[in-house]
Amino acid sequence: MATGFPNPVLHLGRHAARNPGTDPGRLPGLTPLRRMARPLLYRIVALWHESSMVLFLRTLCEKPRYAHWTRHLSCHLTLTSESVIRETRRALTKYLPSIKLVIESENLNNMARQVLAALKFGIQTNQRTPTLPGLVDHYPQLVLLVILIFLTKLEILLLQVSICDDNPECDGFCAQVEAGDADLLEHFEAENCDCEIPEAWGAQPRQYASLYESFPKLTTLEVSADDGIWTNVEEERLSFLVGGRVPTLYLANIRKIYLHSLACPRNLHQILLNAPKLETLYMASRPYEPTIETYHSNSTHADPEAFDYGLMRHAKKLRNLDISWVDVRGFECLIGPEGRLAALAQMERLETLCIQLAVLYGKPSIVAETPLVNLLPPNLVELTLEDWWWQNADMVEVLPCWDVEDKVKHYQSHHGYRETALRTLTQFARNVRTRMSKLKKVVFLCKIPWTWVMEDGVPLEFHFEQLTLMFNTQDIDFQINCDEVSEQTREVIPGRC
Repeated sequence: MATGFPNPVLHLGRHAARNPGTDPGRLPGLTPLRRMARPLLYRIVALWHESSMVLFLRTLCEKPRYAHWTRHLSCHLTLTSESVIRETRRALTKYLPSIKLVIESENLNNMARQVLAALKFGIQTNQRTPTLPGLVDHYPQLVLLVILIFLTKLEILLLQVSICDDNPECDGFCAQVEAGDADLLEHFEAENCDCEIPEAWGAQPRQYASLYESFPKLTTLEVSADDGIWTNVEEERLSFLVGGRVPTLYLANIRKIYLHSLACPRNLHQILLNAPKLETLYMASRPYEPTIETYHSNSTHADPEAFDYGLMRHAKKLRNLDISWVDVRGFECLIGPEGRLAALAQMERLETLCIQLAVLYGKPSIVAETPLVNLLPPNLVELTLEDWWWQNADMVEVLPCWDVEDKVKHYQSHHGYRETALRTLTQFARNVRTRMSKLKKVVFLCKIPWTWVMEDGVPLEFHFEQLTLMFNTQDIDFQINCDEVSEQTREVIPGRC
């Protein structure tokens, strides 16, 4: 959490569950404090335990107005886990009889009453026939569903969802949403697992269109591991119907998207197409990217759904862009003409940008031909340039094995590259104010440090002393950071050396 005063968070965990009857509003002498504190306490709600989720449901049923304060909700429970189903059933058996629904909105009340009635019927049926399958498996989703019905002003929702589409459907939670056990990845990695591992796994946000529509206040979507496919499911279904209606944009109200993803550039085009109000797009590529159709690597023509065309046509409100891939050799045309994002230079609303040199130039051989300042948006405030080219991906797996001699050889072999890169950056520092009057910060991010560092000989800062002074005279903060790929590789490929 950032420094300063932390955001107020209501942690509905085990301790809260032990004393469900306590209401701060009933304590003597706290009336003035209650008025100020309660909206803040309910603004950010985190559900850590099954009892907490049921008790929060009871609070909303009895005090529906509390729901108007909640903007962020996170559910840290795997809704289809057997243990979560079992503990939710126990909590419902204990607390459901005491839940009283207070009428405020007739429509809201009717929806909540129907689901509560289904839960009560399920509890009674399960008590008579404990082994009867069916509704009991959906208790956690139904409880969360009622909670979400009340939270009409919710802006950010954190859920644990499936990383593979081979799990049972969560019908009670959302009829069109497939979800499952978020611990599936851990199961696949276990030594005793004999399951067939899917080629590309990840959560499928496109399946949640009905959920997004139910909460028009939702503005931020963050996916810790998605499968990379962002096509409109409704559009896919309607494509089979001749003369069918035009599908709605399933990310119509989303303004910020953060991904740890398998998405290729074409997939990001689909995000922009379905999110016309998008202001922030962040994507860090996951280590193992899916196998996709191969394109001729020397093609200079962009694919019709290239990411560059998506930026040009659909990113009218984009202000923050931070994207990266490990390797796109063979399908550079999905980025744009000649494998470059040419549209960036025309994006006048863009204020912060983190971009790889390979995405700006296409290939190292043309760095000296085009001034860097001409490739960038004119109104940038912060710029991060990642020193990364696709051929570097060949070294990712062997970097952890390098000894001092390997690192020195790599440094010596890149003398010409360093000269070209420094010349380009120096020219950019000289000309930056002719085009970019708002720029305040520039970061040069070295992904492979041994390109710029010779162990026990040349430090990283050595090459950039003059460049730093040039930027400072333009009132621009210049920084050099090192994001060592080999450190990441040790986590991705343990025991390779």
